[in-house]
Amino acid sequence: NRDHGGDKEIRRELSYYAHLSRYLTDWSAIPRYYGTVETDCGTGYVYDMITDFNGAPSITLTEFAAQCRYEEDVAVLRRLLKKLKRYLLDNHIVTMSLKPQNILCQRISESEVVPVVCDNLGESTFIPLATWSTWCCERKLERVWQRFIAQPALAVALERDAQPKDKKRLALTSHEA
Repeated sequence: NRDHGGDKEIRRELSYYAHLSRYLTDWSAIPRYYGTVETDCGTGYVYDMITDFNGAPSITLTEFAAQCRYEEDVAVLRRLLKKLKRYLLDNHIVTMSLKPQNILCQRISESEVVPVVCDNLGESTFIPLATWSTWCCERKLERVWQRFIAQPALAVALERDAQPKDKKRLALTSHEA
């Protein structure tokens, strides 16, 4: 990714991680960054691996939304999105964009799922106002959020008429997955 601005993006994110490390106390929705490691393929960047309570890799929000077939699944998705927005606002987290494929749905128990933003943290503006101003951060988040929830993967799940759960069907609901 070096030829496509990958180094610049990594530097931007690492700079934002340095900023977060000075004030953030709740890392529940962002993987921690631990530093670099040299490998035979070059420099590696070490972050938390996001796994469910049972050790399985967490699925993306895209996959989670696609599994929403019933009213209760859509309700879980809506709660997850509310939790994500509240976390971003409360912790003044700036993102360049929010994409369902860059958010993992970490199951921390049989019944609880938390969103984890895994990419596009920080901002690429020359003067990073949203990083330093709560007011600018909130305005930017609102713009980013409107684009985020309009994305097809989420819009379809949130707008579709979910079916009431039929106890006789064998389909797997998202919170059971």
